[in-house]
Amino acid sequence: MKKFCNASTVFLFLLLSSSAFAGVEEKNLTGRLGLGFTNQIAVSADGTIPALDAKYYLSKFFATSIGLGFDSRSADSRMGLGAKLYRTLFLESNLVFYGGGGVAYVSHAGSKTQFSLFLGSEFFFAQLPSLGFSFEAGVRGDSTTGSFAVRTTGDSFLTAGMHFYF
Repeated sequence: MKKFCNASTVFLFLLLSSSAFAGVEEKNLTGRLGLGFTNQIAVSADGTIPALDAKYYLSKFFATSIGLGFDSRSADSRMGLGAKLYRTLFLESNLVFYGGGGVAYVSHAGSKTQFSLFLGSEFFFAQLPSLGFSFEAGVRGDSTTGSFAVRTTGDSFLTAGMHFYF
């Protein structure tokens, strides 16, 4: 747990002190709300929980999101509710590279809290400037009653997330 906290501190320092921005026409989503889906909010014992997600860019450099996913088809239903904060690290005309952290509540065969630190990217096709596709990789800590586990995460753009920005 102490190593996870030390790594988290270094990661957050690098995240908040970054000032590397490039590109002539940088993507600026300030004040835009993206609605879509993500598999990056929470993980249950049998895989990710796909979630409906809303992502809002507070400024050119910061965004926040909240996602809710559920499956009630059997007796052992599952649900995930999570929130994330994103910090833009690098901008291009059709790409936003970011880092951030999140917290999620997962209910599936008991309940647990998950914490995550991640790096990711959201990219846009030039012909579809309001449709963003994202992928992330990082570490996730799972806290269940009496135990704590840390695991690496990684999602491809095919399964990770998509938002349409209004």
